[in-house]
Amino acid sequence: MKCEECKTEIVVCGMEYMCPTCGLVHGFISENKLKDRHKDNNNLGSIIGNEKGSYKLRRLAVTSKMSNDERSLKKVQFYCSVVSSEFTLSKSSKECIEIYYSSLKRKLVFTSKMSLEDRVAALGYIVIKEYGYHYTLQEVSKKLEIPTKRISKLARLFARKLGKSYLFSNTNVRPLIEKFCLQLDKDINFINEVLSLHVHINKKESHYPTSSYLAALVYLVETTKLTKTITQKDIANVFGIKSKKTIYNKYKTILQILGIKSTHGLTIDDITEGMTWEGQEV
Repeated sequence: MKCEECKTEIVVCGMEYMCPTCGLVHGFISENKLKDRHKDNNNLGSIIGNEKGSYKLRRLAVTSKMSNDERSLKKVQFYCSVVSSEFTLSKSSKECIEIYYSSLKRKLVFTSKMSLEDRVAALGYIVIKEYGYHYTLQEVSKKLEIPTKRISKLARLFARKLGKSYLFSNTNVRPLIEKFCLQLDKDINFINEVLSLHVHINKKESHYPTSSYLAALVYLVETTKLTKTITQKDIANVFGIKSKKTIYNKYKTILQILGIKSTHGLTIDDITEGMTWEGQEV
């Protein structure tokens, strides 16, 4: 079996089918099949490394017998494959990351302070948002083991240079709200109330839809219900937030923006129409 990119014979590296020349990952192998390959590895090259050390071996593989430009290109393709694999992106999505990378490189956007991994992670996050994959910044950060602030900062910069700043505007929030509300067993009416509240708040003060902000919106809408079915802890678990205090603090901030002290006795319609619990306009 040969690599589609460079026609080199594929090997098994750890738990993956990988090209030792260009570093592209062609799939994953089960533990049972891996044991079988140890017994007879003639059908698919040789087995190199182990799961713990395979990442280093793959990096060494893409740096040998190549010019600097070729080596750089293969590394970019490798990291794009890693991101694509982690989030099960389509082939066109993966190619989009590579195209964006080349475009930004030509525009001299990259600096020596930006690692290759960080660049590709940020571009991967841009493509995830552009193609409508339902992953939050926190989920991307956790999977790729790169801090959220670093991904967010670079993604916003790259999006601006690519003319895609709209991806980080407040208009692209519905898919995320739907995703989390459905995980909390909330219906379409609840989802629409969260969206309505979001739109109303952003007329007063622009807010980027972070997980803590969206979680606080969900919590606020829940507090207006006579029968409450979810807690701050439930919301924190779904949104991947470590402390429910984070949600409460953001909730209090939103109340201040709305000009109310409490949601007691109010509906979302009351709030978006600018009414307090006393029936007076805010």
